[in-house]
Amino acid sequence: MNRPSRLGEGAPAPSSYDRRGFLALAGAGALAGIGWTGMSTAAGEAPRPDARHAYIGGFTIGEYGLPGLPGIGIAAVRADGRLDVRRWQRGIENPSFLTLSPDGARLYAVSQLPDGATGAVHAYRIDGDRLHPLGSPRSSAGAAPVHLAVHPEGRFLLTANYDSGHIAVLPVAADGSLGEAVTVVRHDGRGPHPEEQRGPHPHMIAFDPAGRRVLVPDKGDDHVHVYDFDSATGGLRPAGRVRLGSGIGPRHLVFHPRGDLAYVTNELGHTVTVLSYDAGTGELRPVSHASVAPPGINPRNAPSAVHLTRDGGLLITADRGLDTVESFRVGNAGRSLALIESQPVSAKAPGTCWPRDVALDASDRYVYTANQAGQSVSAFRLDPATGRLTPAAPPLSVPSPSCVLLR
Repeated sequence: MNRPSRLGEGAPAPSSYDRRGFLALAGAGALAGIGWTGMSTAAGEAPRPDARHAYIGGFTIGEYGLPGLPGIGIAAVRADGRLDVRRWQRGIENPSFLTLSPDGARLYAVSQLPDGATGAVHAYRIDGDRLHPLGSPRSSAGAAPVHLAVHPEGRFLLTANYDSGHIAVLPVAADGSLGEAVTVVRHDGRGPHPEEQRGPHPHMIAFDPAGRRVLVPDKGDDHVHVYDFDSATGGLRPAGRVRLGSGIGPRHLVFHPRGDLAYVTNELGHTVTVLSYDAGTGELRPVSHASVAPPGINPRNAPSAVHLTRDGGLLITADRGLDTVESFRVGNAGRSLALIESQPVSAKAPGTCWPRDVALDASDRYVYTANQAGQSVSAFRLDPATGRLTPAAPPLSVPSPSCVLLR
């Protein structure tokens, strides 16, 4: 699902790629000098991040014997991009993914319970650097919830349950609290991978720009599913799907600002797929693919989250296995991707960090990775003109992080 390759299922061990080639491509100085150097831009002081707070989710029961988080981390974002953890919101188990309401006033968190148990979703009111629970946690209506999305109108929250294959729709009350699921659907496909694709594994939920449809990449069956969404009742109606390949494992997606293209990271296929999207019909069609591994590297790895800059000019993702964060130039009117840089997330050896999540600040100047096995969160400065990534701070020590959410 999303486990460190040296410890768990499916993804390759560090020996599955050429580390010497990786060091040469990344640059010896990148690993040796990844510690923060107090950098400033050539024109003077570095720009300030747009975000003022960061919320860190992860595993309170550390997977594979690793130390666990105390709860949801609440951090201040400093002017130079560094994170400063101020407090922990306790009383929640394994908050492995977090999201915000459309107005940014409320935070929602999954509780990814172990051993196949049905998960839960928690709601909080944001009050400065504090979180106040709203109502009671609600069932996620499936096992291992790994992603959340709130409808643009704020009246419904959807969750993807990885282990059981269920998608659930929960109503959101006026005060931000949650009701019990009003719609639950289950995928039933599988793929050729003997461990990672024995059944359906929906990994993300994304609303299209109009809020009329829901797109769900399913790592288990190699499809991106499309549903029509009823914003009055919370109903879901299948509207089509597209298969991206055999054993490719689609994981996360993001829309182009125009809304006519989407970009999907493929966890098992070590690629990013560009898809055309017809807003009228909901039809998706593959346009092109790009590898997340630099040329000359055995690309058996596992890309995670994906983001675009606001102008659609740069795409950012991370690669577990190589333990890098990647920047791509978006070209050909959004229809093609060219790898710019593959930057190590820390000085630790590749295969030991597992950057499970990536966050892009709204300023398009800062990128953060949650390095689950590396027990850290890394901060990078992004040059919007060149697409180059530079460490902005030393990695922040955090037990078992899996999500960084900026506000």
